[in-house]
Amino acid sequence: MDRFRFCAWFLAGLAFIAPPSFVHAETPPAARMDTASAVNLAGRQRMLSQRIVKAYLMLGQGIATDDARTILQGSIKQFESQLATLKTYQPTPTVRSALVDLEGAWKKYKPLLVAAPSKADAAEFYDVNEALQGSAHRLTVAYEGVSGAPIDHLIGVAGRQRMLSQRMAKFYFYRTWGLYDDPAHWELHLSRAHFTTVLTQIERSPLASAETKAAVARIRREWEPYQQVLFANRAPEKMRKDASRVAELSERVLTVTEELVAQLVAQARSAPR
Repeated sequence: MDRFRFCAWFLAGLAFIAPPSFVHAETPPAARMDTASAVNLAGRQRMLSQRIVKAYLMLGQGIATDDARTILQGSIKQFESQLATLKTYQPTPTVRSALVDLEGAWKKYKPLLVAAPSKADAAEFYDVNEALQGSAHRLTVAYEGVSGAPIDHLIGVAGRQRMLSQRMAKFYFYRTWGLYDDPAHWELHLSRAHFTTVLTQIERSPLASAETKAAVARIRREWEPYQQVLFANRAPEKMRKDASRVAELSERVLTVTEELVAQLVAQARSAPR
């Protein structure tokens, strides 16, 4: 997804909010699927698309390799498991079309992950990975449109924070490997701007409960040291020294953003439809 399309879907989301351990989450059984759960799972596919490449780039550069290998293998497994679950819930033609698109993008992408990580392959992943993330985003929006409920949309927007937490680490590790330096630098800053703006929008949403606001506060506490290390240095060789710390903090921010989404899903299930 290029920067202009990324801005477009981000701003579209904001317009709607304002008015009305491993990945630390379970995949609900098909029998329990509803729109809130589907938005959550499809949104998590966006995050996993970024997390997979983050782990791949870490492995290729020898950064926290044991953790990276576990994350990569677990994320691939979870992506496929969730895709299978989502295929059991296809309430509209738009959802069905988006699922076909995501499955096709995944089939093109997964074989690239088989070989040992290399700098040449990492360079090729850049556009393919953005296409996968875009497909997962379109599916998320399709599920949001099934009910049109504001809480489902808020779940989708909060779920983007998970994706952005991993997206920033991905672009950081592209830069430490000397790949796509200028675009990755720009995308890092763009993702930070989106992350901080959306946190405030969620906090101010009419749907934000006391639990939601407490979850946002926990995210802010983890986000502050993460953004400090992400933007401490401009030169890739200096950034490399903080790579392990970025890897660790990206997981901590992911944990608390997952908690926020889980809280909103629970809120959606308890509310009358």
